[in-house]
Amino acid sequence: MHSIYHRLNTAVTFFGTVAAVLCVLTSTTDLLHQSSPSVKLGLREVRRLVQHHGGKDQAVVTFDVNADLRSVFTWNTKQLFVYIQAEYETQENRINEIVLWDFIVQQKDKAVIKLSNHKTKYAFIDPGHNLRGREVNLTLVWCVMPRVGRMYTERHTVSVGKMPATYI
Repeated sequence: MHSIYHRLNTAVTFFGTVAAVLCVLTSTTDLLHQSSPSVKLGLREVRRLVQHHGGKDQAVVTFDVNADLRSVFTWNTKQLFVYIQAEYETQENRINEIVLWDFIVQQKDKAVIKLSNHKTKYAFIDPGHNLRGREVNLTLVWCVMPRVGRMYTERHTVSVGKMPATYI
């Protein structure tokens, strides 16, 4: 005869194994999902490009975004972390990435983002004198956070041209 603790250990181990198998099966369904989000992203205007405190360049920009990310959602998606970042190259750093705006989407019906002439949420500051005349890309990035399984990130990058060559 087995003791009550032995029987309890067997039951908990069995149900833990079943839960682990269900989690693995759930996360593999995300691998089969093919999303097709539509994204339109653009830089509307560089309102200001000035020398900030300590000799840093700071830009005040506005952007337009029209994104439909509903196809990214599956039954296993808990939320999306969506952000827009500016990317540019300098002599010191091959890639500079600055987050300008972010948003958390927790429901599929709220995954349509339409912003027109929207000002950045965070400051666009370069630690040096590197913004003037630089080629800049805007990237819409969305991190998919599932209920079960690994997080993954997708992105859509658009070249938006050069920053002004002089301070404005």
